[in-house]
Amino acid sequence: MSRRLEGKSCLVTGGGTGIGRAVARRFAAEGARVALMGRRADRLEEAAAESEAISAAPGDVSVADDARRVVHGVVGRHGGLDVLFHAAGVIRRNERLEETTDEEWNHDIGVNLGGAFNVCRFAIPHLERSHGAIVLVASQLAHVAAPGYVTYAVGKGAVLALARSLAIDLGPRGVRVNALSPGIVDTDFAYIGRDFDAVRDQIAASLPLRRVGTTEDMVGPALFLASDESAWMTGQSLVVDGGSIAQ
Repeated sequence: MSRRLEGKSCLVTGGGTGIGRAVARRFAAEGARVALMGRRADRLEEAAAESEAISAAPGDVSVADDARRVVHGVVGRHGGLDVLFHAAGVIRRNERLEETTDEEWNHDIGVNLGGAFNVCRFAIPHLERSHGAIVLVASQLAHVAAPGYVTYAVGKGAVLALARSLAIDLGPRGVRVNALSPGIVDTDFAYIGRDFDAVRDQIAASLPLRRVGTTEDMVGPALFLASDESAWMTGQSLVVDGGSIAQ
């Protein structure tokens, strides 16, 4: 490891599973102190046990008071905040939008967009002091449409717009904001609403690189966006999808 985040303070949301957990592990290996935020305390504790540099900070990003408490707690423990990596989110298949309830719509948008808004607004003053970086996890579906994922695509498209807008506003204040847009990655998300094992080979065959993504495929791009290697890059979305949207 080149220790590209040596001495940095990082908050990773959605850190108990999937992409967030893999990224937190890599950030810690690169010298960062990492706090994991998520709703499932047991998963956070499991992830935190992987490194002395990782700590658990249970909370729901869609709840403003939770986001405020966690951000302020991280700043208190670490003495500041340098990187916000926001991976928390939910996904739902809705084959017929007209059958989606108000509760389902409001919940999904509240987590995927509202959660990003919450953690960003409380983290920004601290990131301004450190001239830090925000990385928001959007999605390939923020760039191209696919059937059955309207609420998810709308929420993640808004996250992409949030990243671009914040980049313009925060650039003069020394804060970079970029998005990471994964394609189909083999995480718990991939199984929601379908038998992913049954379609894995078909999906892989449709991609130029002929395989679905893994969480480890995300950690290098995430590290690049969080570190000084992307110091002159802001307002961008790095699409990591096996070549899907290039077709």
